[in-house]
Amino acid sequence: MCPFQRQVIMTPRKTLFVALALLVSGECGAANPLRFVSETFGEWKERLFGTSRAEVSETRAPSEGPVPLVPGTRVHIDIDAQAPERKFAKGESHFRIVELPEELEHAAVRVQVIAGRNPNGRGHAVLKPLLYVYGDGDEVRDPVEVAPLHLDIRPFRKSRLLGCVPLDKVHRMAIATAADAVGKSYESEVREAVKAPTQYGFYYSTDAVKVKLPYAATGSVILEVTKAEKTGAGC
Repeated sequence: MCPFQRQVIMTPRKTLFVALALLVSGECGAANPLRFVSETFGEWKERLFGTSRAEVSETRAPSEGPVPLVPGTRVHIDIDAQAPERKFAKGESHFRIVELPEELEHAAVRVQVIAGRNPNGRGHAVLKPLLYVYGDGDEVRDPVEVAPLHLDIRPFRKSRLLGCVPLDKVHRMAIATAADAVGKSYESEVREAVKAPTQYGFYYSTDAVKVKLPYAATGSVILEVTKAEKTGAGC
């Protein structure tokens, strides 16, 4: 049987509570984006972002200048219209510089993209994050897209997109977005309609749900960097 969690979707007139199945068994694997590594999304989220990591210190980034980030801590960064702009490989973008105390040979970067008000219309929007690692001087390497991004939506909490990417030889990096992403949208994995009894004897059913969030030129993210043992590890 597939365990479920209660989810919330905000509409202009009301708040609709939806019980969405977290698909974890073999029969449910069709909607499980992590099935190829034998780990469900729920397990992945708990491992990287869950309650076991609740004691991780989180700070708010300064509004200007480089953002210091100590491995094992989190920093909340606003990339707004006052943030600097420059032309990257994926086009011109607002960005913020993130600096680690020292270069990490291998690292895992955990990214939470926080949904905010859509600056160009109704509803909410998100930033599509790209990471540019700096080499010598002002030169940056090819962009690393934070992908895949998985939707985390719960009652009475801001919706967020969760992602993790490995990086090598990182000391200083920029977080930005792709110019051609603005105007497009993030679309969540489809959650199929479900009808099943619960362990408490109740019976529940849901409609199929798919969430669409426009990409904006600005937004808010939470970053956490941890040291990894080898290339590609940590996520």
